Amino acid sequence: MIGGRALALAAGLALASAATAWADPRLDEVVYSPYVEPRVIEVEARVGQELGPGELSGARTTVVELEAGVSDRASLALVSRITREPGGSDRFTGLGLEGIYYVGQVPKIGVDVGGYLELAKGFGGDSDGLEAKLLLAKTQGRFQGLVNLILERPLGAPSGQGFASYGYAASATWRVVGRWRIGAEAFGDLGDDHSLLGRQGAYVGPHIKWEGRPGRLPFEVALDAGWLAPVGLDRPEARSQARLSLEIGRRF
Repeated sequence: MIGGRALALAAGLALASAATAWADPRLDEVVYSPYVEPRVIEVEARVGQELGPGELSGARTTVVELEAGVSDRASLALVSRITREPGGSDRFTGLGLEGIYYVGQVPKIGVDVGGYLELAKGFGGDSDGLEAKLLLAKTQGRFQGLVNLILERPLGAPSGQGFASYGYAASATWRVVGRWRIGAEAFGDLGDDHSLLGRQGAYVGPHIKWEGRPGRLPFEVALDAGWLAPVGLDRPEARSQARLSLEIGRRF
């Protein structure tokens, strides 16, 4: 097992290395865990917005998901997206079907592994797309580290434009008091089929989360918020980025 200090150091280095990611705010992304809750229906709404001044100031993405845990290892969700470009208005841009499958734990190192796949239909001029993710998680005591490695590919794009792009989403949090967790998260790009890695930028910042059942209500609630600052080549895009998510779930 990896020691707590080593995990904390690794998480810090991973977040610091985010200063070298491509300019990509990834407003629709969230850091997924590979875990599945069976027989639970969840509704999640999340919003990410760029705060100015900057080239992307005012850009916003709203995502609503309806997810069901269909087994101990698999869940399915219907995903909708509403986006707003800088200076524009909100428009419905996508509807997708996503699935998460928990593969298992890597022996000796205790890393949990899962897979994610989404097929999306684009609207309002956006293309159809395929998104796949490798989901990794390490939990030890109060610490939890999550890493998502992301592949995105447009479907039905004109010849020469259907290449894949690569990115990541990562978080490192600690349970502090009760059901509160605090830490940091990062979102960035790793390039595409024409240019992998190289000079890059990212969005990195603090993250806070609460999970529990308020009072005697018959459902679970998860609320998390983050504030991210652009680093590296992403600095001209915005001064900062705000994220807020609310999730409500109930067992069936």
